[in-house]
Order: sequence, then structure tokens, then C-alpha cells
Amino acid sequence: MAKLDLKKIDPKKIIISFLLVIALVVQFSFLSYLFRAIMPQSDENEDNVIMSYTQSGNLDYKVYLKQNEFIDDEYLGENEAYILDLIDHVSVTSLYNFKSTTKTNVAGTNKLVATLKVYYKESNDRNENPEVMTREQIIDEKVINFNDDTYSTIGSYDIYLNDYLNMVKEFQSEVKISLDAYLEISMQSEFQGSVGGASYNDDYDTLISIPLSESVVQIEKQNIDEKTEKIYESDLVKTNQTVMSYIVIANIVTFIIICLLLRKLFVFTNKTSYERTLNKILKNYDDIIVNTSTILEVNKYKLIEIEEFKEILNLSRELLLPIMNYEVIKGKETWFYVIKDDILYRYVVSLNKLEKKKDEKQRSKKKNKKEEEHKANNN
Repeated sequence: MAKLDLKKIDPKKIIISFLLVIALVVQFSFLSYLFRAIMPQSDENEDNVIMSYTQSGNLDYKVYLKQNEFIDDEYLGENEAYILDLIDHVSVTSLYNFKSTTKTNVAGTNKLVATLKVYYKESNDRNENPEVMTREQIIDEKVINFNDDTYSTIGSYDIYLNDYLNMVKEFQSEVKISLDAYLEISMQSEFQGSVGGASYNDDYDTLISIPLSESVVQIEKQNIDEKTEKIYESDLVKTNQTVMSYIVIANIVTFIIICLLLRKLFVFTNKTSYERTLNKILKNYDDIIVNTSTILEVNKYKLIEIEEFKEILNLSRELLLPIMNYEVIKGKETWFYVIKDDILYRYVVSLNKLEKKKDEKQRSKKKNKKEEEHKANNN
């Protein structure tokens, strides 16, 4: 009779599989409860609308100019081309409106935010360039609190560009790479509301984008359309709100646990040591790593090889420079490097090196095991 070789059974997989079965049963129970609790008794149509509401907003602006011999006007209006060096400041007027078909209780915030976004310029398409620096400043924040069917708020602000331009110049002098910078002025509204026993939350954003890396710029408006939403009878809370909140949270947590268990069981074991090492670095330090699509000309720099990633991480933080990243050989070798003046600090993740370390570790384990067996036989 063949004996079951328990050594071939991975106890970790048994435990993970057992936990996965339990999590699936719990998840099914939570989903069944939620489905019965929130299943609407009728379709969402115009007859079942409790309330509809519309949000709208705009950022009007004027571009005030420095005194110069070329343009006599004090300021220029919207939708024109502006010479960046002649801009003194941008005067922004923010307007937000809320209108509903019935009175509703609303509480939230309305903010004006200035966000400096700097990209590593690999191409002329902004969407394809990796972001290397972001600085956000809340210029103004107002509290929204009303119980009515209409609400409006307005504010006027002067945005001076010199501080943001200086930040970009200082950063570029440090990293010495081609940059593309924009200043985004956004009005951001977020709120929670309630009407007739139904609760809801929503937001509304609109912004203008000012290029800071071109001699002649045009200011772009985004998200200026009205936003209309409806509250239906099916949005009414049919069960105890506290219990429902706990059930929803538990359902989300259970789903996350299931995903993690599945990942542990099926995905992680199929990855190479190179992929695991690379993914761990990119996941933990993506805020300071910039992916590049072109290989670096190493012979232009004095090369210093770094043996541990922690060393190049500490170096990046000390020098306040991003870590550049380029995969030299797909699935086999990746460079992480920091450039300071004419010095190139490089850390290499290599499949060959990792596999070699793995083999050496396994040989060492086998050797130790044989020595232990030999000692046991002698005793």
C-alpha cells in the first residue's frame, strides 16, 4: 500500500486553501444579505424619483501683465495666447452652483486648489510622460452647509506664477533632465446630503491648466459641463443603517482577503525571483521612481555600482533626486540609477544574479542536510 508522502504537501497551501473556502462562504453570505436588503421593489424611472439636482461651476480668469513696451492693456481676457514672461498674475473667479427640485440637507466643502505638476518630457504627448513632482496648495476652503433647494458660492483670487516657475527651475537644475510643467487651478466641491430618508454624496470639479514650460501659453479649461443626478426610492435605507454599514465594510474586507489569498495561491508561485524583486521595489517606492523608455549612455558618466537598493534609496533621499528606472532586458535585467552632475550611481536587478544566489542557497541547504543525516547515522 502506497504511503502518502507528507513532505510533498505544502502546509502553507493547505492553510491558504482552507482559509479561502471559509472566506468564500462568508462572502456569499454577505452578498446574499446585501442583495435582499437593497434590492429595489421597482425599477429606477421618473415615477420613482425623490429628487434630482444639478451642479455647475466655472473658473473665469483674467491674465494681468507686467509693464512692458509691447502691450498697452492692463490685462488680457480668456482664450488668448499669452507670453509667459509678461504675465504678472492670473486673476481667477470661482463660481459654484447647486440646484435641486426640492429642499435637501447638504454639508461639505468647496476648495480652490493650486497643483504644480512636473513631468519628465519623453514625448510631446503629456499623457505619455511620467510625473516626477507634484506640489499642492489649498488657496481657499469654504464650508458648505445648507438646507435649501439652491446654493451658490463665489470667490476671487490672484495667482502669482513666479513662485511656481522658480520651483520648476530649481528642480530642473538638480535633476538635469527635460521637464514639462503645468499649474492646475481647480475648484473642488465635495458633500454629503440627505432627503426623504435617503442619503447620498457627490463631488464636482472644474479646473484651468496653465503651461509653465513654454514661451507662449494658452490656458485650458476642463470639466465645465453641468452635472445632474437623481435620487430614487430605491436609495432609501431599508434596514438599520449601522448594521448595513458594518455588513458593507465586512463584505469589502472579505473580498480583499479573498483576492490576497488567490494571489498567494496562484500568482505569486508563478513569478520568477526577478519579477518578485522588481515588483516589490516598484510597488514600495513608486513615488520616487521614474520609468524611462530610452537607455542611458553610460560612457558619458563616471559609473559607481551600488550593491543594495537601500543604498541607492538613501542616496536619492539625501540628494533630493528621483531614481530613474529602465528595463534593459525584458524580464531579465533592470537598472535603477541616480545622476548627480557627471556621476552615475547604478543598482542592477538581474535574473542571472538572483538565480545564482538561489542555487547557492539551495546547495548550502542540501549540504547541511547531508551533514545532519551523516551525523545521525553515526550516532
